[in-house]
Amino acid sequence: MFQIPFHTNRYFILRHGHSQANEKGLIVSHPDNGIGQWGLSEKGEAQVRESITQAKEAGLFNPHIKPVVVYSPFLRALETAKIVTSILKGERYSDSNLKERFFGEFEMTQDTNYAKGWQEDAKNPATPHHQIESIDSVAKRMVEVVKRTGRRYSEKDVILVTHGDPGQILQCIFDGIPPEKHRSLDPLKTAEIRPIPSR
Repeated sequence: MFQIPFHTNRYFILRHGHSQANEKGLIVSHPDNGIGQWGLSEKGEAQVRESITQAKEAGLFNPHIKPVVVYSPFLRALETAKIVTSILKGERYSDSNLKERFFGEFEMTQDTNYAKGWQEDAKNPATPHHQIESIDSVAKRMVEVVKRTGRRYSEKDVILVTHGDPGQILQCIFDGIPPEKHRSLDPLKTAEIRPIPSR
């Protein structure tokens, strides 16, 4: 079982806004394709502004401290993070461990193929299938992000800008749910932010 290390921060998972890949219905999961291209759509930019503005106005973040925004290096996450920091005025840096889950042989195919990967996840989370990054591999790198930020910061609001599968896998670990059951959670919508309760 994966466990979240001790920390004093408050964590938030933020899925990037609606992207050009979402617009085309494509799976863009390899860094060669996702870094430097396939950024946010106009809809996605508006989504992020609305989501973060509403969260700020609702008092989701501590107004007395500047948040830390850690983001996936994929362009859609970078552009999301830039909008977040323009609104919240926080610190921003990239962590490659927040990258998209590589979807193997389904790369650059229609996004309906996600379902073919997900149906295999619960059967063997440790072994890759269809050349897709395994659940355990994603879980390990997401926990490492929390370890690193926990060593670097204390009592901060840390917003992790990532992707659907990595975000839900991390939420499972915070919630004490086996990460291979990530599809049992409500899917993270584009530009959705979820506060993660301290354990």
